[in-house]
Amino acid sequence: MLKYIIIAFLVCSLVDFLIIVFSNKLSIGLDKINNEPQKFHKSLTPRLGGTGIFLAFLVISFLLFVHRKESDFLLLALCATPAFLVGLTEDISRKVKPIYRLLVITLSAGLGILFLGALLNRLDLGVVDKLFSFKAVAVIVTLIAVSGVTNAFNIIDGYNGLASFVSIIIFLGFAYVAFKLNDMYIVYVCFAMIFSIFAFFLLNYPLGKIFLGDGGAYFIGFIAAEVAVLIVVRHKQVSAFFPLLLCIYPIFETIFSMYRRKIIKKSSVGKADALHLHTLVFRRMTPLFIGSNPEKILYRNSMTSPFLWVLTVFSALPAILFWNDAKVLIVFSIIFMFIYIGLYWSIVKFKISRIMKFNKSNKL
Repeated sequence: MLKYIIIAFLVCSLVDFLIIVFSNKLSIGLDKINNEPQKFHKSLTPRLGGTGIFLAFLVISFLLFVHRKESDFLLLALCATPAFLVGLTEDISRKVKPIYRLLVITLSAGLGILFLGALLNRLDLGVVDKLFSFKAVAVIVTLIAVSGVTNAFNIIDGYNGLASFVSIIIFLGFAYVAFKLNDMYIVYVCFAMIFSIFAFFLLNYPLGKIFLGDGGAYFIGFIAAEVAVLIVVRHKQVSAFFPLLLCIYPIFETIFSMYRRKIIKKSSVGKADALHLHTLVFRRMTPLFIGSNPEKILYRNSMTSPFLWVLTVFSALPAILFWNDAKVLIVFSIIFMFIYIGLYWSIVKFKISRIMKFNKSNKL
């Protein structure tokens, strides 16, 4: 299997390198410089980096099917294809409405249920689990969960290396537990993703030569969501709160953003803003280390991500240590949410004048 993983790394490296070389010449999928609230780079940059990750996974899926007659990899890739393609279409056209993207991602989740058996059968919540005896309930919960997690990875894709390295940490966590359970299918899926994402990461961090794009974020998020469902379905000893805690940073970032926009700001939950945790770290913490010179925006961009990597490790470690203990996982999930909220509001209320000038108009 090692040779297939190496192939995935090489395919992604080659594809994304070619995208960097030719995207400016072809003017396709470029992230233009404008006044949108989530733009923090200074030059035209291709946002098609997820294409390399998707093609790398697709290539090894075909190779495994041809050489080993293994179809599960290929089925997973095909289930993820609609989610990737709708994101890629948005990357190129910038005209696909969020509701349409969500519907297509839900379609991918439905395909996962149909072809992979990725259907949640419990939440480890006692009497609530009895509801899963009704297949309609299980289907609805699974569709919501997979679609939500897929979108959550796109939410955190804001700075160089952020979503990609967080994803690597998460897949390492899944791989560790799957290895302990001798579930080599999930182990191989995780390492195929890890090596592919790492190939992209080397081109994205720290200089931001290429971005993941919606297509890449959706593909990574969907595979992570499917792995989360499959590891719970295939192994009764794995608590349903294990994947929740492992992925809690992007999940809670999404939930908190919806609460902040709808309840606090009284606006649409889908309206983009510059008030995510990673954005506040960029605006109010990185200037403490390298100043606020606009010429240093790239360095501040890349300095933002390590703060959130540490936050992810904080949730990943207890997740992999207590993967079969629901009560402990619930406690750590609650602790993480309190830490996130405390960190968020402490940054919002930062009173140092030379930092506050960056975002006076965005006070909550």
